[in-house]
Amino acid sequence: MDYTSQNQKDKKKMLETIGIGGVDELFDVIPKDLRAEKLNVSGGKTEQELLNYFSRIASKNKVLASFRGGGIYDHYIPSLVGEVVGRSEFLTAYTPYQAEASQGTLQSIFEYQSLICALTGLDTSNASLYDGATATAEAALLALRASGKSKILIFQGLHPDYKQTLETYLENSQAEVVVLGGLENGGIEKDVLDKAVDGDTAAVIIQSPNYFGVIEDMLPLSAIVKSRNSLLIAVVNPLSLGVFQSPGEYNADIAVGEGQVLGSTMSAGGATFGFIAVKKALEWKMPGRIVGQTVDKDGNRGFVLTLQSREQHIRREKATSNICTSAALNALAGCVFLSGWGNDGFKNLAEVNISKARYAFNKIKSLEGFKAKFEDKVFFNEFVIETAKSVSKIQKTLLKNGFLGPLDLSSVNKNLKNCLLFCVTEQRTKAEIDRLVEILAKA
Repeated sequence: MDYTSQNQKDKKKMLETIGIGGVDELFDVIPKDLRAEKLNVSGGKTEQELLNYFSRIASKNKVLASFRGGGIYDHYIPSLVGEVVGRSEFLTAYTPYQAEASQGTLQSIFEYQSLICALTGLDTSNASLYDGATATAEAALLALRASGKSKILIFQGLHPDYKQTLETYLENSQAEVVVLGGLENGGIEKDVLDKAVDGDTAAVIIQSPNYFGVIEDMLPLSAIVKSRNSLLIAVVNPLSLGVFQSPGEYNADIAVGEGQVLGSTMSAGGATFGFIAVKKALEWKMPGRIVGQTVDKDGNRGFVLTLQSREQHIRREKATSNICTSAALNALAGCVFLSGWGNDGFKNLAEVNISKARYAFNKIKSLEGFKAKFEDKVFFNEFVIETAKSVSKIQKTLLKNGFLGPLDLSSVNKNLKNCLLFCVTEQRTKAEIDRLVEILAKA
C-alpha cells in the first residue's frame, strides 16, 4: 500500500473536521505515563543509527508470561506457519470471491475445510468467518432459517463477547435470545435445560469448554435438545478437540469457534478467524463460500468455488449473511498449524495443556486464601480460583514480577466477586508456574 503524506494544511483541516485543537488530544485517553517518548530523529540519521535508536526504545518493552485466557490464548506458533503464510502468493492474495481465484488459493481453502470437518466430526465447513463471536451469531441465524422457529437459548457460560455479538445480530429481528443460569456449579444442569427447551426453540448454544473453563457433559445435554426437535450449536475450543469429544460424536448440528489457537498471534485480540461446520442437511443454508474438489476434462484434480453467496448485495434481510469477510490468511495459518502437528502431535499438544493446567490448579488451590470454585468439574486449560485476598493487589504484584495475571471475573459477572480465571498453556514452564504460586502465596 502506498504511503501518502499530509502537509500542515491537510492536518489542520482534519483536526478541524473532527473538532479538536491538536494531535495530542487524540491520545488523551491514554495515561501519560504509558505514552512513548517523542521520536528524536531530527537532523537526519543513517540507517544504522535509526536501527540502533529504535532498538533502544524497543528494549523498554516488557515481555510478560501470560496466565490469562478468556478467549485469546498464548500458544506457541511453529516457524512453519509463518514460512507458508508469509509467501507472497498467499500474503497478497485478495479474498477469493471470484470463480477465477487461483488453484493454489482454492486448494488451500479446500484443505482447511477438510481439516475443520475432521476436527469437528461434521460434514461440511465453509472457507472461514470473521471470528468466533460472529461465527456463533451466524450459526444462530442459520438455525433460525433452517427451523422456522424464533427462540435461541444460551447459558451464562457462553463467552460474554459472543453473547453481546449474538444479541446485536438479532436485535432488530423477531428472534428471542433467552439466557439461562448455571453459574452455581460452573456448568449446565440437565433439569434447567430440560425445562427451558420448548416447541419455539430453534437452537440451543452450548460452549464447551465454557467461559469458565468447564467441560460440559454434552451427550445428555444433546439428547434433551434433540428430543424437542431443536438444533444444537456447539461452541468449541478447537485445541481441546485433541482430547475431548468432537461435536459430531455428541450429535451437534453446527460447530463454531475461535481459530486463534490454531496458529494466529494474540495481537491485542486480532486478526483471527472463525470456523463453522455443519451437518450435510444444513450446508446450503450456511453463510460464505465453500470450495469443492472436481476434475477437469482431462481427468486432472482441480478446485472450484462450489458455493459462493454473493446474495448479500441483493437480498438484504433474506441473505444468508451480510458479512463478506473470510479470514483466508488466518484460516491458512490454521490449516498449516493442523497439518504440521498431525493427529498424534495435535493430541499431545492438547495433553500438555491439560497437564500443565492441572499442575498449576493443584498448586494454587492448596495455598492459604485460595480455593477451587468448581472443584468437581473437568476443565481443559482454564480454571476458576476463588480468593480471600485482594484481587487488585494480586494483579499488581504479578505484573511487577513479569506476569500477566488471571482474569478478574467480577468484571464479567457480579456473582463471581473475588474469582479469578487462570489459563495455563504449553507456553508456561514449570519454573514460571512455581514462581507464580510463590508470588500468590506472598501477595
